[in-house]
Amino acid sequence: MTTILEALTLALDLHLAGRFGEAQELYTRILDAEPEQPDALHYLGVLAGQIGHGDFGLTLIDKAIALRPEAADIHANRANLLRGLNRLDEAEAGYRRALALRPDFAETWTDRAFARLGRNDAGATDGAADLLERALRIEPSLEPAREKLVALLHARGRLRLETGRVTPALADLIRAASLDPQDADIAFLLGNALFAAGLRADSVIAFRNALALVPDFLSAALNLGIALAATNRPDAALTPLHHAVRIDPAHPAARDTLALALRSLGRAAEADALTVPTAQAAPVGKPATGKRPSPRRSRKS
Repeated sequence: MTTILEALTLALDLHLAGRFGEAQELYTRILDAEPEQPDALHYLGVLAGQIGHGDFGLTLIDKAIALRPEAADIHANRANLLRGLNRLDEAEAGYRRALALRPDFAETWTDRAFARLGRNDAGATDGAADLLERALRIEPSLEPAREKLVALLHARGRLRLETGRVTPALADLIRAASLDPQDADIAFLLGNALFAAGLRADSVIAFRNALALVPDFLSAALNLGIALAATNRPDAALTPLHHAVRIDPAHPAARDTLALALRSLGRAAEADALTVPTAQAAPVGKPATGKRPSPRRSRKS
């Protein structure tokens, strides 16, 4: 004869496997046998929210909380249901209650961050980033927190850089690069921020990283050449600048920057061969701001 615990374990396995109909039936049978079984009430409430019956799920979870008022996971899942119903103030209160019971609950710090983003107000990004940092201090390998924090820092760093706030942009992009060293666009933006901050030698490293991740990243090749020239290495600058021209032979900034580098080395004939007058020519010696080419995300090992 199957015990309640065995039936609950099987129901949870079905639930986690996405077999919601079978899990729901088994949870219901458990509650028929034991109407105040708190785990069955809790998990059936979660399942109800997942299939679009959040209000009914709240009723079940409230019964579970009445039976286990100090269970942080039940409070956290109640807050998740409230978030799904867009009842964000109540959800925030629920997350706070769960975290008061269990301060090291990294998943709940993450869920609270997602709820904070749902408010879509001026402080949403900053508040969510702080909550995600808290989650990762507790559990550094928590992938949903890491991925969302990288995305937030990437976007905020780009915006700060584009609006001239170089120092805070640097902080965002350094942290984002530490969390995802395989993202070429983050490495490229970090190179731009370092260059803007006057840290030209460090920008060379960042641009090299971006180009290593995406070899046909024209803007990274161009900016690497500019950064090398700015650090008094004009000979070394020729290699990435030639590479930029190979990537797109018609790109005016790539051709003009290479021509300028060749002239600085006394190689005027080679420079003349590259110079093609165009109304679209970009200023030479200024780093490009473009994004890398598709694919937008590099493959991770």
